[in-house]
Amino acid sequence: MLLAIIALAITTKAHAGTFSINITSTASIDPSVSPLFEQAIDFWESALIGTQDNIDVILNIDASTPAIDGVGNTLGQATNTTGVIASRFLYAIEGLMRFDIADIGRFSQSTKLDIILHEMAHVIGFGTLWNTNQFSLSGLQNVYISGTGEYTGSYALQLYRELFDSNATFVPVELDGGAGTANAHWDEGFINNTGELLTGFLDANTFVSDISLASFADIGYVVRLSDGRILGLVVPAPSFNTLFALVFFLYVVKRPFKKRRIQ
Repeated sequence: MLLAIIALAITTKAHAGTFSINITSTASIDPSVSPLFEQAIDFWESALIGTQDNIDVILNIDASTPAIDGVGNTLGQATNTTGVIASRFLYAIEGLMRFDIADIGRFSQSTKLDIILHEMAHVIGFGTLWNTNQFSLSGLQNVYISGTGEYTGSYALQLYRELFDSNATFVPVELDGGAGTANAHWDEGFINNTGELLTGFLDANTFVSDISLASFADIGYVVRLSDGRILGLVVPAPSFNTLFALVFFLYVVKRPFKKRRIQ
């Protein structure tokens, strides 16, 4: 894994930074799928309304729907590729999403949207930026230790306690399903409802729970829940702050779609 760090000096504002998502390659997306990327962006931008570290983050995603390897094989790939460190968090600022047109073309529009929403969440940081020790970075977000099945981020855990189990000490994370599924999704049925979109298996009647939204506050975003509550403490920053731009290259894992499993 290649890691390069570049130091930058920038001016920051004494309030939460902004967050936005930009698709950089619309010409490479099949016209039937392109509007779904925009719907996914609208959803995540409406829920993730800023950054806690007082920097403006634009996540540029290189998205496309090429012919990869035909029907029934690799559905696609999705990962974040570049990030920036502010004072407390690591944010993704570049990523990629690839979906084999032969495979994704088989699904209904609603299922295509579910897949895009799910994979875009991973590019933003769900399951991929839960622990920055994997990049040899300490002192930043550390809400999940691989192999434990126990997510301990305070915002999501508080919502889990509020809504489902007042005595919980962690939110259950999937340990089954192999590489790409285990350690990067909520455990299937963790809230007694298999429709939660950010488990490792795609089911009917999907939705994104407030617990999932709250988990983004654990990795540095200001989050609006479904009931209008805002999560994410905004701390005034000095006029000048030294930020480090971190370019991290993740291994791109092929993401086969088998038996309705999503990764």
